[in-house]
Amino acid sequence: MRFSNEFFREEIREGFTVVPMMKRAWAAELEVLDVVRKVCAEHDIKWYAFFGTLLGAVRHKGFIPWDDDIDICMLREDYMKFMSIAPKALPEGFVNPGIYAESSRLWAINKGYQGRVMADETYFSLPKYMNYFHAYPYPRIGIDIFPLDNLPRDPKDQLELVRKINDLQWIVEKWSMLKENNMLESRLEQYERDLGISFEKEDEIVSIHEILCACDRYASSVPESESDAIANITYIPYPKERDDFSGFPEMKKESFGEGVELPFEEFTVIAPCEPAPVLTYLYGENYMTPAQFTASHEYPFYCVQEEEFAKMWKEAGNQNTVEEFCANWQKMNEF
Repeated sequence: MRFSNEFFREEIREGFTVVPMMKRAWAAELEVLDVVRKVCAEHDIKWYAFFGTLLGAVRHKGFIPWDDDIDICMLREDYMKFMSIAPKALPEGFVNPGIYAESSRLWAINKGYQGRVMADETYFSLPKYMNYFHAYPYPRIGIDIFPLDNLPRDPKDQLELVRKINDLQWIVEKWSMLKENNMLESRLEQYERDLGISFEKEDEIVSIHEILCACDRYASSVPESESDAIANITYIPYPKERDDFSGFPEMKKESFGEGVELPFEEFTVIAPCEPAPVLTYLYGENYMTPAQFTASHEYPFYCVQEEEFAKMWKEAGNQNTVEEFCANWQKMNEF
């Protein structure tokens, strides 16, 4: 992908300063998205911009100034198709870490409830990586892929489904504590009976992988005949107040359809054909009003890598900063 030189310059957007390193991260993520886009086009898989990426496309025609990642979504059928072909369909140097990966190394890299495609650090040397990703130096650049599943029609069934998933997620979070206190087996017994499986309880990586698989299995368990709507089910919190519960927020499949292309920075992304109801589901009626720093992770996402790299860089005796190094690399390679 070719970016203009102006793209990488520090810029103030909506009163927020976007530094050159973030611009490199954006460009690197767009490279990963381009890989996913090509795989999806080749295999007839529909995908859509989601979360802040969709909001940015609609509201800013690009990244939200204070956003730092790319999120897309797929309806479950397309999501499963992508996950099944990804190990072989992705080009060399790219992997899909998470529950559908083919190795424990990749399970451990992504312990989230969504899929991911990223650059594989075992393939790229630092020079090769920086050449490909526009002088961005921090490894494992990638994008997240969220499945959208059928939401049960009956609110009671919705509550029960989300309760099970939230409980399994709590077990993942407290795995070490439960294991140390000999409580893990009893907490998992009901799910072993329900799912007809036996969890591995000795190996943490394998055990957590299996629990995440169970969450995904529950989320995808509702047939279309028992549903009128879809939702990002693995990220729905179980409500504290349930006496007058009438159902979780939902989206309609019809809002996604064939999708529409929207401008995004110097390129485009595919958005749901009716983005307004999707954005209302995600952010409420006032989604067009900017609100800084609503992300669920620390900004920027590479802050820990940045600190470690800078320390290593200084210990190696380098006099210039990491930013100067990356800027010079860009100039030498004429990005």
